[in-house]
Amino acid sequence: MVCFLSFSLHYPISLHLCRHAGASETERRLHQKLFENYNMKVRPAHYWEEKVTVRVGMTLSQLVSLGCFRTWMTCCNWWNNIQYYRLSWNPAEYDHINVLRIPPNKVWRPDIYLINNNDGQFDVALYVNVLVYSDGTVNWLPPAIYRSSCSIEVAYFPFDWQNCSMIFRSYTYDSSEVDLQYFLDDDGKEIHEIVIDENAFTENGEWAICHKPTRKNVKEDLYEDITFYLIIERKPLFYIINIIVPCILTSVLAIFVFYLPPGAGEKMTLSISVLIALTVFMLLLADKVPETSLGIPIIVNYVMFTMILMSSRVVNCLLAAHFVKL
Repeated sequence: MVCFLSFSLHYPISLHLCRHAGASETERRLHQKLFENYNMKVRPAHYWEEKVTVRVGMTLSQLVSLGCFRTWMTCCNWWNNIQYYRLSWNPAEYDHINVLRIPPNKVWRPDIYLINNNDGQFDVALYVNVLVYSDGTVNWLPPAIYRSSCSIEVAYFPFDWQNCSMIFRSYTYDSSEVDLQYFLDDDGKEIHEIVIDENAFTENGEWAICHKPTRKNVKEDLYEDITFYLIIERKPLFYIINIIVPCILTSVLAIFVFYLPPGAGEKMTLSISVLIALTVFMLLLADKVPETSLGIPIIVNYVMFTMILMSSRVVNCLLAAHFVKL
């Protein structure tokens, strides 16, 4: 089932504006010095052959939904890190200012987008400021909601699991110009998986996240990409209570049809009642199971087989009633 969630967040803001005016003047002077001859359209490389290292990572705050009928997955938040040699300074010369917050449209950014995008929305949700550190490191942590295409395997529905991926790469820079790497944690180690934001993560009611690895790929055309995988497992409790258990009980009633004598009128009545109940369950399954012809769930095969059996039982009862009258 596809769900759309909307929410609003209200942040209390308090500003303390009593700081000495010299601090803002120093920051203005530093900003002017850094961007005096800066061109945001030029790669931050010392020479043409040098690669610009871009570290990419993702923080998952919510798995919004897996739209089985349109085969897309929705999730949130990503970040990248770039080293700019032109945007570095000595903090001791500028009142020990170690970080600046710059609008993202004033610095060079690699055109990294979600390749397997499903809704045509390539921009992030909010263009937050870029963090520029004194050593030239630039971090950009924009919140985003991404919808990626995802193939669905339905054979073991509702006890199935899905492997969905999000592929990020640059549209115009190949591996000789931009080197995509994994993001680093606080200890300087590469992060090879999607990070779960424990403070803000909201658990999905239908899907449980089993694994979340990340892999770097180099294509034959020399374009690199970072692929984030989400291996998720369906929570089957809803389907067990509302579909599987009633279906099993109805099938048990179908077995007792064969214990009635051939001439009993109740035999046909019970067979038709069971057939109608199974038809209702088939309609429910058709509404819940993803629309695909690549595979048929085992539970659908089971209900279909039972319906065929009950249909043949009804025909048998009709023939028996016909020949008894003769």
